[in-house]
Amino acid sequence: MLDSIQSLFDSFPESVVQVRGGVVTVSNERARQYLPQLIPGAPLPSCIVLPEQGESGTGSFTHDNVAYSYSCKSGPEGCVLSFRPSPPRAALKDWQLDRALQQLRSLLGEILAEVGTGVTLTGEVPAAFNKAFHRLFRLINNLEFMQQAAGEEEVPFRPVTMDLAGLCRDVVRSAGDLLHESGISLEYRSRESGLLIPGDPELLRRLLLGLISNAARAVGEGRISITLRRSRDWAVLVVSNLGASLTRQQLDALLQEDQVGRLPLPGQGAGLGLPIARHITALHQGKLLVQGGDRPPCVLVSLPTGPLNGRSSVHTPAIQRDGGLDPVLTELSDILPASVFGLEGLD
Repeated sequence: MLDSIQSLFDSFPESVVQVRGGVVTVSNERARQYLPQLIPGAPLPSCIVLPEQGESGTGSFTHDNVAYSYSCKSGPEGCVLSFRPSPPRAALKDWQLDRALQQLRSLLGEILAEVGTGVTLTGEVPAAFNKAFHRLFRLINNLEFMQQAAGEEEVPFRPVTMDLAGLCRDVVRSAGDLLHESGISLEYRSRESGLLIPGDPELLRRLLLGLISNAARAVGEGRISITLRRSRDWAVLVVSNLGASLTRQQLDALLQEDQVGRLPLPGQGAGLGLPIARHITALHQGKLLVQGGDRPPCVLVSLPTGPLNGRSSVHTPAIQRDGGLDPVLTELSDILPASVFGLEGLD
């Protein structure tokens, strides 16, 4: 039986591994070429996170400064995962560009419709116009991020010794009140009063807000849970949707599987949020798993807690790219009601 499974795995062009109880049971030659330690009987490297029993997922991890993407399915006989090196740059795919352009056209239409009603008649910015402006600004920011990740300029990465627990509390505090207006409750649970890691606070704030936005889009109305814990040399951040389970089509859209040629679902974005989250995670030498199955999906991000720089870091001040807009409003603009944006004018 084992020989037949080995023959099957050897016929796959991609790297394939079977894991049971955290131990490698079968691996093909391609997998061992990338990670020589993936031999039967050896423990699975800690850089790879597996989904829980009976669930599937996609993710990314970094090993020896090489980023990989993987997909896996857990079952009674263990977990089967396939992985491949990620492209050297987070290139923008054709379907993502198509969706981004479609969303740009839609947002421009909303803005033109508001302009047609007379934006300047009262001297105030209508809420619908303000919301569309924030969404357009966010989309352009995301396209710029992907362009930097795919080009020679690269995404600015300025790691310092920072408190991840403090960042999570700050984000949940500022985003929670806004999400309440959408009928969404945002919870934060952690036993860590402080958790120091080497990280870029601006990028990690963007990562967390992006994951909250994705979860809010999936849950509609309900609860989102954010938990933070320490696991050996890792800080483990989990963003969970506590609403109803997703349909197969909705889960595929979240995991970004089989998206080529598919029309976006109502309210679905351009498909840039998860690639941006994966790229930010890779910059931090971390790992990310999007887990789905019979239960509501969750995203798990693990970030190394060291090495920490004991000396103060000095950096050139970053160029302000938020246009004077609230970054929380901007990152959550796709899922917040227009009424929220009537509370703040455009400066």
